[in-house]
Amino acid sequence: MRAIRHPLSGAIYDLQPDGTVRIEKDGKAGVFRRDGSYVSGEIYSADPHLCLWIAGRELPSRHRQGADASRERRSNSNEG
Repeated sequence: MRAIRHPLSGAIYDLQPDGTVRIEKDGKAGVFRRDGSYVSGEIYSADPHLCLWIAGRELPSRHRQGADASRERRSNSNEG
């Protein structure tokens, strides 16, 4: 799944299949909801912004949207 290292603490934030975020640091781990609230484990606090960033809805890339729109315009202009 998606994972990222926290830029300040160095902890690894890893998205789990059930939508929770598993945080690992110094041999300890904790599980949190996407809003950063504690679920279980030895780590009791999380960066709520990073939890939401990694566990939130994945938006389509702007580059991809532009390429799709351009392709659609070309196909529509060829039809007429």
